[in-house]
Amino acid sequence: MTEQPRTPLLQQRQFRMLTFTRFSSRLAQNALNFGLVLLIINETGSSFTSSLLVLALVVPSTVAGIAAGAAADVFPKRLLIVAGDLARAAICIVFVRASEGVAQYYVVAVVLSAATQFATTAEGAVMPAIVERSELARANAIGQAVGGAAQVLGFGVLTPVMLRLFGNGDPLFMVAAALFALAAFQAVGIGRLRSLSRAEIGARYPEETEGTWWKVGWRVMRANPSVMRAAIELTLISTALIVLGGLIPKYIKETLGLPVDVGALILMPAAIGVVLGLRTAGFLAHRVSHAVLSTFGFVTFVILLALVAFVNQEAEFLGGYGLFAWLNDIEIGSFDGGGAMAMILVLPLGFAYAIVTVAAQTVINDLVPLHLQGRVNSTQAALSALAASLPVLAFGAIGDWVGVTPAVALLAALIGAGAVANRGRRSGKAPALVGGQR
Repeated sequence: MTEQPRTPLLQQRQFRMLTFTRFSSRLAQNALNFGLVLLIINETGSSFTSSLLVLALVVPSTVAGIAAGAAADVFPKRLLIVAGDLARAAICIVFVRASEGVAQYYVVAVVLSAATQFATTAEGAVMPAIVERSELARANAIGQAVGGAAQVLGFGVLTPVMLRLFGNGDPLFMVAAALFALAAFQAVGIGRLRSLSRAEIGARYPEETEGTWWKVGWRVMRANPSVMRAAIELTLISTALIVLGGLIPKYIKETLGLPVDVGALILMPAAIGVVLGLRTAGFLAHRVSHAVLSTFGFVTFVILLALVAFVNQEAEFLGGYGLFAWLNDIEIGSFDGGGAMAMILVLPLGFAYAIVTVAAQTVINDLVPLHLQGRVNSTQAALSALAASLPVLAFGAIGDWVGVTPAVALLAALIGAGAVANRGRRSGKAPALVGGQR
């Protein structure tokens, strides 16, 4: 009897509705995050204050994130997604009705981030329940591509257009509130989730899951060296992005010599690289060893990040050779050869980021039992927030004191050192967790 062909993922109603709700909510969240950065930069002009905002956006992952992970494993996941989206819509409306000010921007960032944890953690925990395990790598790739598209539209279109047209943040927050409400409606369309018994999951974590609820995710990660190594990889790459989030406004103004909202468009090819990387990584995740994929991704990411730090010097050097002489001829307002080099380099940078992310996330999805996915993913997110909390402020201060170029170069060196140390961890013997996989 011939095997029936599987329905493509985006033709499966539950996955399609999950994809829709993710896109709507991430478009709103990315637009708000960038909008808050621009509003604070306009008020202060300091790299340290923008880094402080990034910290306000990620710190709630350490407390609300772990609570959200436990909630996602206990309470109805679809209900948590809807509640998280509606809560964010309400926060946007409250912001519009309140008086504006720098302090309020930070308060809104913290509250929005806390509400976001419950929605996004539940979304992540839903994925393995509605997608066949053999298709998780592709599902993760599609999810990351949706996030990349939402980031491009949020950073490059929605936020700049709304702020330039209206000159303040109120209309942007109202549009975001509507998008969050739409995301909640789309989440309802996911429908009922199939219930999974623990025998079906194949979990072998009798002692690791006992004890205080907020330690469960950490104990599960430590019980399997492969999962722990993948979690550290996600933590390193996430930390790099969090720190870069605080440095990018200063980088755009100081290195590229452009307004922040315009300069953000120069960096958008990174999203194209992410999409290409996700398609490649989704295909390779179960065909090439995780060690090969993650090593390639990290080496490429670190090298390209270091090159991004010195784009002006590279454009000047390469412009002296006939093949690259065109770099000397680029001058469109403040956009020159350095900006062109940045556009060229961030595309493969996004590709490398996607390779690392999909490879590591697929390991976690493959080896962690379904009833523990929420807690493990939220614990990993908490690790990223903790790991980045002091560095994001330190690098913001370095960017103000000695310049953003040395700060980005130092970040590349430290991430590379962390990746080498993580690859040197002993694998040990991992227990078989799911369907006999190791």
